[in-house]
Amino acid sequence: MMKAEISEVIMKNLAEQFDGLNELIYVSDRESYELLFLNKCGLQVFGYDDFRQVKGKKCYEVLQGRTQPCEFCNNHLLSEDSYYEWERDNELAEGHFLLKDKLVDWDGSGRLARMEIALDVTKSVREKKRLQETLDRERVVLECIRMMHSSMDVDVAIQNTLRVMGEYLCSERTYIFEIYGSLMDNTFEWCAPGVDPQIDNLKDVPVTDVRRWMTFFEKGESVIINDLEDIRESDRKEYERLCPQNIHSLVTVPLIENDAVIGFFGVDNPPVKDLENTTAILNILAYFFQSLLSRSRMEERLNQLSFTDGLTGAMNRNAFIRDITPPLAGQGWGVIFIDINGLKETNDRYGHVAGDELLIRTYQKICGVFKESAKYRTGGDEFVILCRDLKKEVFLEKAARLKGIFREDNSNAAAIGVKWTQAENSLQEVVNEAENLMYQDKKSFYSVLLASGEEEQVRKRYKTDLLQRENLQGCMLDILEEAQIKQIASQMLYLYFEKQDVEGMLQYMDEACALTDEEHPRVYGRKEAEAYFTKIQRTAAGCRIRDLEQYTRKLSEDTWLCCDWCYLEQPDGKGHLQRRMFKDSKILKKQLNGEFRCCFDHISRMPPTEEGEPS
Repeated sequence: MMKAEISEVIMKNLAEQFDGLNELIYVSDRESYELLFLNKCGLQVFGYDDFRQVKGKKCYEVLQGRTQPCEFCNNHLLSEDSYYEWERDNELAEGHFLLKDKLVDWDGSGRLARMEIALDVTKSVREKKRLQETLDRERVVLECIRMMHSSMDVDVAIQNTLRVMGEYLCSERTYIFEIYGSLMDNTFEWCAPGVDPQIDNLKDVPVTDVRRWMTFFEKGESVIINDLEDIRESDRKEYERLCPQNIHSLVTVPLIENDAVIGFFGVDNPPVKDLENTTAILNILAYFFQSLLSRSRMEERLNQLSFTDGLTGAMNRNAFIRDITPPLAGQGWGVIFIDINGLKETNDRYGHVAGDELLIRTYQKICGVFKESAKYRTGGDEFVILCRDLKKEVFLEKAARLKGIFREDNSNAAAIGVKWTQAENSLQEVVNEAENLMYQDKKSFYSVLLASGEEEQVRKRYKTDLLQRENLQGCMLDILEEAQIKQIASQMLYLYFEKQDVEGMLQYMDEACALTDEEHPRVYGRKEAEAYFTKIQRTAAGCRIRDLEQYTRKLSEDTWLCCDWCYLEQPDGKGHLQRRMFKDSKILKKQLNGEFRCCFDHISRMPPTEEGEPS
């Protein structure tokens, strides 16, 4: 038998053996890259039925889909003595392979060729990658949770967590939005180097701009945008909001508290191929972010209770003691000490509701003149104003203006002490001097009253002349009657929504009462109104009132308009709370016996839209 025949027999025997293996095996010429052999497994992987279809072609053409030799070709590293092992992805075969290469005398001619055995390890590599991703995700989540609880400052904890998440996810921006009624604010943000911050541009954003997102959020689902251009036509408003922010892709997940969406946590421009991993991490962290925000609101509320006067909104005595401790450090300071004249008489004669209104009005006057300065209610009827950013002339001019407001028409509603200093003494000493000047002012005021015999008449005018001459937008002119109307309005709302007591609420109405229904333009009499309220009562079960606001205005000497606005949170069929707008307007008339009669009542409970937003 000739040598060529022997070689052909050898190659045929090898080919038959190789065809029976599950591994991909090929042989190619080292110099010309001509494909000399490809077993059945290899033919199947690359979509061929017979070797004759690829015979004479280059190995890089058939196996890699290239037009030139592969830049990673390792022919120069191969030998006859041992296998060279390595791993590589093959895009054409859509898999990952463990490779063993060796030089062999394929045709018996002594000319060495490259032989490669490829084992498909795609499944195990993917499992390994998935396991590694899971471990990395758990590591990052644990690190984020550790950060969230390692700092006493909630803002710092959130900011650090957003940074870690942004860096791990290779995103351009991570952020948190918080929802307030029909608006939302971007309250926290981390940006990668070179990325423009957006937080200052995203305040008071209408929730309707992300109406589509809310339908997912209310079901506890995420929002994923693989390519922003996909929504250019279908969601134009959303597209126009996101495009200027240079967003191409994003993932957002809801922040939910008590079954209500309070905001969302998002990532801009993460790698699109890794969105599944991104979504999983965000969903895990959403609960912890919600907990941090709740903690932040609680701390804010506690701080407010600790340093804010609940009645007027001024800072309280705790805040005053805190702020007067630092030395003056040579700065010019202005101090005004104010004491309300006749607060006790107002409380005794007209009740503490009227006294509270007097305190509130006093503080409103102070704010009207000293808007930016620190203002404190340091006692039952005492206020202190601290000014350190005003020139002496400006401070004294403002102090004179405030005095003029309090002494308008000789009503003398408050005694005032004014002190300016640039000395190196303590702030407390300056406050004491202003307080002494206030007592001198008060003494002078009462001395004039006693000398004229008009003390009682002036005290009576605290409620009448002074307070009724006020022309404050959104408030009634008479404090006492305003307080009574507010009490009646609150009582009606409480009976209607909290106790579901229709009969109790209707006691405030009489036969002359009329009610209009905004959804069905008609006017009801009292009996029809009662039936209407009873019907509404059944549908309003389980409601919670949010964001209640009230407005009262005097229409004539004995008639007032009283309006209430609020959001109602009512459970739907699935137990999720839906927000509805409630509007209630009443015209109340004061009768001869001093009680109020409801002459007109207009109620509108706006149904939610399909997305759950008030219309």
